[in-house]
Amino acid sequence: MLLVITPRWLIVACLAPWPAAGSVCEPGAVRGAFLAEWTRIETSAFESPALGAVQLTASSLRARLWRRAKKHASESGWRTLRLVHDYRAYDIPSTDSPLETNGHLHHLGLEYRVEHGAWEWAVSPLLAASSNAGRHPRVIDRDTVAWHGFARRTHRLSESVGAFWGVCRDDRLGRRRVVPVVGVDWHIERFELAIGYPESALTWHAHPRWAVQARVHPSGGSWRVFSDDLTRRSRFGQAGWRYGVGLTFGATAKHRLTAIVGRDVRRSFRFRLEDGRNVRAEASAAWLLGVRLQWVG
Repeated sequence: MLLVITPRWLIVACLAPWPAAGSVCEPGAVRGAFLAEWTRIETSAFESPALGAVQLTASSLRARLWRRAKKHASESGWRTLRLVHDYRAYDIPSTDSPLETNGHLHHLGLEYRVEHGAWEWAVSPLLAASSNAGRHPRVIDRDTVAWHGFARRTHRLSESVGAFWGVCRDDRLGRRRVVPVVGVDWHIERFELAIGYPESALTWHAHPRWAVQARVHPSGGSWRVFSDDLTRRSRFGQAGWRYGVGLTFGATAKHRLTAIVGRDVRRSFRFRLEDGRNVRAEASAAWLLGVRLQWVG
């Protein structure tokens, strides 16, 4: 979310906002030095009778490796390099044939981000593959490396209203694709509202140490996956949307803890079974719980 910071808001700015952890394209997570998040989604049923149910546990880690400000104060901006690791464990039992992958899927790599005036852009090369690819690097090829990135420009229409536009390339919609980023944000009193695509959010700064945010955003992903013997490779993809509420507590000026409750809807999956069958199936909506620790510095 975009934010205009004035002196009266310097106290609560450390609480704004609660960004999701899974994409280089999401605004608001720029200044965090360290972020760790854990999420668990309840078991939900597939529409296909040949499949049991899906259980998902996910974690995300982002650590700043390097940061540099512009040399001259008149040229406001930052350059940041981060380590990124997003991990998902899918447990999908099958009554006929097991998955061709072990279900342990990773996005592991770097994120380089530049903020300069009204512009912000980032590029993030990631190893997007099942865990056995990391144990046997010989199977890594250009298709296991996902290039994510985005570029966005912000226009301040007034002190409290702004508009932004740009492009994003990631896999949150279930496959790697380029999508537009567009929206408006409005900041008044203790509220911030950002309405746009592919995500929107409403934040309430209830107290200098407390903030509440409601968000909706895509929650999918795409990975290159391998069989146990590494002789077969395919793609695992999930698409869906997530809406949720986060309650953030600022333990100190630089440390905050967020509890998350949400729901994943319109979930669809595509993967291959060991017998060679390609599966495309939808799963029922599911509730999720999560917790996040962030160091802002």
